[in-house]
Amino acid sequence: MDLNRLALWFAGIAAASLFWRSLRAPRMVKDWLIVSLAILLTCALGWFLFPNSEGYAAGMLTLLLVLMPSRAAQAAARASERQQYARARLFSTLAALFHPSADYRVTPPLFRAFELAQIGQLGEAEALLQVLAKKNPRVALTASAQRLRLLARWQELRALGEDQGLLALQTQPTLLALYLRALGELGQIEDLSKFMAAQETTLVRSGTQDLALLYLFAFTGHVELTARVLGARARRYSVATREFWLAVAHQNAGHSAEARLAFSRLRTNEDAQIRARAEERWSALLDSAPERQLSPQTMALVARFARAFDQKQRFGWQASTKQRPNVTNALVIVNTVIYAIGSAPRFFESREEFLTRWSFSGKDVLSGDWWRTMSYLFVHFNWLHLLMNMGGLLVLGPFVEQAYGRFRYLAIYLAAGCAGTAVYLALSLFEPSEQLVGASGCIMGLLGAHVAVMLRAWRRHRAPMAREMLVRLLFIVALQVVFDRTTPNVAGLAHAVGLAAGFLCALALTDTLSADAPRLGASLR
Repeated sequence: MDLNRLALWFAGIAAASLFWRSLRAPRMVKDWLIVSLAILLTCALGWFLFPNSEGYAAGMLTLLLVLMPSRAAQAAARASERQQYARARLFSTLAALFHPSADYRVTPPLFRAFELAQIGQLGEAEALLQVLAKKNPRVALTASAQRLRLLARWQELRALGEDQGLLALQTQPTLLALYLRALGELGQIEDLSKFMAAQETTLVRSGTQDLALLYLFAFTGHVELTARVLGARARRYSVATREFWLAVAHQNAGHSAEARLAFSRLRTNEDAQIRARAEERWSALLDSAPERQLSPQTMALVARFARAFDQKQRFGWQASTKQRPNVTNALVIVNTVIYAIGSAPRFFESREEFLTRWSFSGKDVLSGDWWRTMSYLFVHFNWLHLLMNMGGLLVLGPFVEQAYGRFRYLAIYLAAGCAGTAVYLALSLFEPSEQLVGASGCIMGLLGAHVAVMLRAWRRHRAPMAREMLVRLLFIVALQVVFDRTTPNVAGLAHAVGLAAGFLCALALTDTLSADAPRLGASLR
């Protein structure tokens, strides 16, 4: 295994995944298609023209044109959720510098308009959005919709969405989210819930599902569900935003005292937009508006979306963790410390005498070196070997630890590694076995355990998120098999045995995630 080959794999997989997602997107993103094709072409040509450095070239392109702008855009989105628009504008400008997409270049002016509105300069913000809508056709709809949001013209915003038609809503995530909010603000809850049910796949693919759920739960008066959406790990809303939407939920639930108190506090908030919306709702509460009665159909749809949200939180990549992954962190520390001891003073790779002493060798085990059956699981050849395994442990470990608890999690981890020991020890009876080091068998066992949880969740609850995650995990397994078959000095058999052992061990144990039924009772009124 060498860094060039690893970089080639990383770039190829990232580019292929980006190409596929761009093709499947509701609105085909040509800029991302061009970038992904450029990286794939670099991988292919480099394989023949410069085989010793093609991975570095493709990896550098992936870093500059995909990872850096994507991370910058994500940072901008997180800052925007916290109403930190100046920070969001800075990150979106960085994204535009690294990626040739025109979509990135039009984002900074939008954040500037939000920043102006936040400090009370609503006229300047409206003027800027009007200029954007006229001069830039790529952002015209978004700018128009955002202008109506800032002015709280919900009827016009709904009309804009309906005039543009379903195709525009499906291909413009911002317009879709604002259209849903307009329905809620206008009190058209039946239309909101039915539209969400009809366009559930679009909500997921466009990335607006969380916002849609927030609007649905808040405007139907489900305070607990609103709080859970606001507290989701994938979102980072500001304190004022959380308080505002919880107050909206209280208002629609008929909790006038709680809503009035919250809106009263928000009337003095430093964000001019939140102040304005809070003032409107506080004034409306003075009339003591009666609680809205929801139809059985709407209640059924709310329950359906609550279950979907619960499943996403429990089974998604960003599933919330109720406890600290102490065992995972301890394993990372132990592996890292052992590597530091064995590789000092240079730390690039373990010393030969250290590997000879602690690696697995069937002949030496049969000769009495019993400690080698376990010690090799904590020894790594070089820094890249350690980095890959510890990265996999940090990605897979916390989920499995939460699902099975600390002791069963540790049992799965060690059982997966020891299964490889048993197989290689048996093979050494017939032919000399190869020298083994590394925790990769244990890591593959955690992947197998992850598959077991998703399979059990799909069988018990028919959870769509579990099915989606199961497909992704099986795809990762397939990639690992191809990687093992094409990369020298990789113990593919140990990986396969660890995967199978982790899967079977996890199936034999009870996990807390798939066993729990969705807890909705107190959330639905």
